[in-house]
Amino acid sequence: MNSNKTFLILGASSDLGVGLVKKLNSDYTDSLFCLHYNSDKTELEKIELSNGNRMELIKADFTSTSDINAMIQKLKDEENIPTHIVHFPASKLLYTRLKDFDLERLQRNAMIQVYSFVEILKAFLPAMVKRKDHNKVVAVLSSVVNGQPAKSMLEYTMVKSMLYGVIRQLAADNAGNKININAVSPSMVETKLLSEIDSRLVEMAADGSSEKRNATVDDVVPTIAFLLSEDSNYINGVNLNVSNGNVIL
Repeated sequence: MNSNKTFLILGASSDLGVGLVKKLNSDYTDSLFCLHYNSDKTELEKIELSNGNRMELIKADFTSTSDINAMIQKLKDEENIPTHIVHFPASKLLYTRLKDFDLERLQRNAMIQVYSFVEILKAFLPAMVKRKDHNKVVAVLSSVVNGQPAKSMLEYTMVKSMLYGVIRQLAADNAGNKININAVSPSMVETKLLSEIDSRLVEMAADGSSEKRNATVDDVVPTIAFLLSEDSNYINGVNLNVSNGNVIL
């Protein structure tokens, strides 16, 4: 087993975040999981760690610059500089067309998903690079950035595309530095982020997929875990397509 890692998992209270923590707990020993959440830590508190692993729960609202800075400072004060960063935060999915465009909502979503991530990387990436030990950064995007996006997803596609731009640029800027900066883009995943869209649209997405179902947490987590592992040391700047052939690149 791998050991003595410090994972900073942003949006750890999400369904994917909880699933990843459980997976990493079985794969690593004597490691620290710094688990960010915004409002509800219930599912995180239910996780029973083993193998000498331990967790620290950190509350921060990523629409608040002061909250982001406080979280960064807390990690620095405790000398918990991450070896691995995973970025899950996202607003609940909404279908939006051009006529629905809302600048304030877009800025809020960009703050949660993009600006917060940039600030956190600005704080910790230099130290991660300096280690020259294949530290890892993984952002969870969406299949909308691969090929043709579904209709009526303007704001969602804009924000995910911005986040993809961050990954691509930082991977390029740090090429050869023995750090791995990558992304994962699943097709629609059955999580609580879908709770505010019409269930018929979720069913339609499933019907249109190659196996007549949407992705599950268990379909996506292993790919994220792979990009966090030593097996991905020669992979940098990729966006892995986890769509079961729904998107062909």
